[in-house]
Amino acid sequence: MKKNLLFEIGTEELPPSCIREGVSGLKKILEDKLTENRLEFKDIQAYCSPRRLVAVVRGLGELQKSKIKTVTGPRLKAAFDKEGNFTRAAEGFARSLNMKVSDLEEIEIEGRGLYLGKRIIEKGGKAVDILPDILKGTILNLTFSKQMTWAGCDIKFARPIRWILALYDNEIIKFSIANLNSGNVTFGHRTLHPEPIAIKDAGSYFKLLQDKGKVIANDIKRKELILNQMGKLEEKVWKGNYRVILDENLLNDVVNLVEIPNTIVGNFPGEFLYIPKELLVEAIQHHQKYFAVLDKSGNVSTKFLIVQNGIRDNDEIKKGNEKVLKARLSDAAFFYEEDRKHDFNYWIDKLKGVIFFSNLGSMYDKALRLKKVSAYIAGLPAGSGPYEKDDVSSYLAAASMLCKCDLVTNMVVEFPALQGVVGRQYAREKGEKSEVSKAIFEHYFPRFAADILPSTDVGLILSIADKIDTITGMFLAGKMPSGSEDPFALRRKASGIVLSILKGKYDFDLTDLISYNQNLYQKSFDFRGINDLKISAEIKDFIIARYRFLLEKKGKRLDILESILGSGCCSILDIDLRYKAIEEFIGSEDIKKISFPMIRCKNIIDKKEFEEVDGELLEEEYEKRLFSSVNKKEKAIKDLMCKRDYASVLAELYEFGEIVDLFFDKVLVMDKDKKVRSNRVNLIKKAVDLYLILADFSRLTVESGSNV
Repeated sequence: MKKNLLFEIGTEELPPSCIREGVSGLKKILEDKLTENRLEFKDIQAYCSPRRLVAVVRGLGELQKSKIKTVTGPRLKAAFDKEGNFTRAAEGFARSLNMKVSDLEEIEIEGRGLYLGKRIIEKGGKAVDILPDILKGTILNLTFSKQMTWAGCDIKFARPIRWILALYDNEIIKFSIANLNSGNVTFGHRTLHPEPIAIKDAGSYFKLLQDKGKVIANDIKRKELILNQMGKLEEKVWKGNYRVILDENLLNDVVNLVEIPNTIVGNFPGEFLYIPKELLVEAIQHHQKYFAVLDKSGNVSTKFLIVQNGIRDNDEIKKGNEKVLKARLSDAAFFYEEDRKHDFNYWIDKLKGVIFFSNLGSMYDKALRLKKVSAYIAGLPAGSGPYEKDDVSSYLAAASMLCKCDLVTNMVVEFPALQGVVGRQYAREKGEKSEVSKAIFEHYFPRFAADILPSTDVGLILSIADKIDTITGMFLAGKMPSGSEDPFALRRKASGIVLSILKGKYDFDLTDLISYNQNLYQKSFDFRGINDLKISAEIKDFIIARYRFLLEKKGKRLDILESILGSGCCSILDIDLRYKAIEEFIGSEDIKKISFPMIRCKNIIDKKEFEEVDGELLEEEYEKRLFSSVNKKEKAIKDLMCKRDYASVLAELYEFGEIVDLFFDKVLVMDKDKKVRSNRVNLIKKAVDLYLILADFSRLTVESGSNV
């Protein structure tokens, strides 16, 4: 018979970030432990509220699945004597299993041979006997980015655990942890129903908790309720004249700050409406978790929404929050007015006192590097960047020096989430060009997975420069990501570099850029014992690994990428163009006609030394044909490579494969004459080099008889 398991961990108020970690962790850990213990179930759902993490396992079987355990003893040869009787070894093994030696059987172990042994069926235990250890282990295995201990307990959790509810239908699963005994009791809303609530069975939990305890334990329902309340205000109360700014991150936080939501409309004085829109909205939303409201014209109105953790308000909560917001906006207005007294020169000077990172200089030093690195990326030193307008040079120079200035403004110090936003606003107010102000804001993009990319070339280049400079600096300082640890979000920055390069279609050698940036650091700071080439190669591989990750996410073939990297290509854009060309070619042509001839060539030249091909030593027709073809193809392919016409390059190599195969079929490479033999090896090496202009096709995974 299948039953439902209800498991609730009651705690002090959990921060929203910990709730998200707890929900995902609880579901996965419990799922893994049930599977490991051979307990079948239909599905697992995890729920949450600020004071609880809940898991519901539906259709959980009462018994473990039986298990066949194979026990092996001596090898079959050692189990019988010459007369075919059981040996002492066999008899001793049987005694260890408390069975007759005649009950043993032959068991073949793959790769090891025949043994004497026994297949034993282990019957499954009862779920109620196994669940206590599973549930206790689940709590102990839950981890959070921030954990704590509390009085009298030796375990760590996000917040102190205050009760544990564990019901298998209507049966209590009893265990002890953190000085607590599990039971069938939960607790409702801290103020509306602080008394204990006895739960009779798993099926009645959610309804009883909501009706009696005034708690909606389902976070999805709480979110729907908040949105419905906001929708009613917009449509029925405001008649479409006002609209709530719905920030998804803020909404998700608020959902996990309340156990039963009640949306209240508050108002603040109109004297603060002169503050720029984005700054004002952030001041409303930051810290207090209010929702800003726009009027019909799209301007910030004096209305704002409070999501109360309760059912109704007698006006006290509204007035209290209005008072709090007025104080916050007074602070914001003060900081804004103070900032308006200064110019960018003042803030640039202040950057000299802000450390970028230990032993990597100040933010002012970083700004100077950004100016040089962004100019390098654009190709401005050589006058051959991807631009026709001379203005780009001045835009980049200005934006690189100004993009970090808002970090020392009063507004960003008070509201860190406004970095970039404040910089853009102040740049506009100080009369900077729109290309500069936009780049100041956009150079932080992308800030998270699936975030937008900069919309202009100036923003894209500055974003790449900023991220490559940070990655280079951190690698030089020995702060590379390790395993899942990435405290400086370098992987995200590397992904941003790749995506920005592809969007802007910037074709430059990553190794050259990294070396240039590295040299800027080494001119200013002492990095004794650093292996320049090793660090440069590690940074290059680190960034290309993010391109590989993008391919993996799309389910693309990684062997194509490995083949391109085998050619020594270090331009992300060029790698991408080659990848698409090879992928398309594989979809329509037989890639073996390119990869197999190259593999034959590489097998011959492995561990050989090479010289130039001597035309005088070419004797046979087909080696002369190969030599002539290599020279003609080399010129044609190099011309096509300059045009990025990789489809035509592949067509040339496809045709070239026939010449290579004929050479191997008609010519004996390992001639008796050493000079002739060496010359033919040199010719084959020249053929390999021809393939490597585009890719190392020998790295492709190709099945015999298949195009792919």
